[in-house]
Amino acid sequence: MKYCVIGLGVFGRSICKHLSSLGAEVLAIDNRDENVAYVKDFVTAAIAIDYTDPTPFEHYAIRDMDAVIVALGDNFEASMVLVMRMKELGAKQIVARVLSPMHERLLKILKIDRVIVPEEFAARGLAHSLMMRGVVGGYDLGDNHVIIEAKTPRGLVGKTLLDVAEKFKKHDVLLVTVKRLAPSSVIGKVLGQDETMSPDAGRHTLGKPALDCKFNVKDILVLFGAQKKLSRFLDEMSASDSPKAEK
Repeated sequence: MKYCVIGLGVFGRSICKHLSSLGAEVLAIDNRDENVAYVKDFVTAAIAIDYTDPTPFEHYAIRDMDAVIVALGDNFEASMVLVMRMKELGAKQIVARVLSPMHERLLKILKIDRVIVPEEFAARGLAHSLMMRGVVGGYDLGDNHVIIEAKTPRGLVGKTLLDVAEKFKKHDVLLVTVKRLAPSSVIGKVLGQDETMSPDAGRHTLGKPALDCKFNVKDILVLFGAQKKLSRFLDEMSASDSPKAEK
């Protein structure tokens, strides 16, 4: 798979990094040498050109790319010119970062394949994580449904998925997978003493959870469901094994 990413700010660099980690060939382009230098070691090719002049792009086989991502974060006019130029060059798929409501409307008029508002996406995810107990990350899927990453509620610790299947069913919550600290990981040992580290540090994903999967206190659970139902599920499972409840 081949991709072209234009604009190497934080958003563009992150896309380059993730695409490369998945084995894709990535052509990364920016008008600043320092941004190009940041990604050159993990992309297929990194080029510094003035993207406000779209003429040179005819030399980069845009038609052969599986997608072109226009990731500019601060130049409305250049973004629009690049999007139109990519269409002229026969790009199979164009993904564009949205800079404003007007920009989004114009991109949709141009029938761009996909528009992205990374700040809005991140803000919605943060809002979900702040509104629910023990949540460390969230992804808004629309229609009040979310995928969240949550610390294991105390009511689940030491129990298997089979033991608590009725609780999941009661709240219509789906366990997608479990992120677990690797036993031999040095980071995992440190994390046991330092809770300020990244929730993903030293973790591996278990895949599809088995019914005999026993929940550990350090697990991060990836859950899907309606926001209100997820919130009630986490509240109930957090309180179900509290000292007050035991009395």
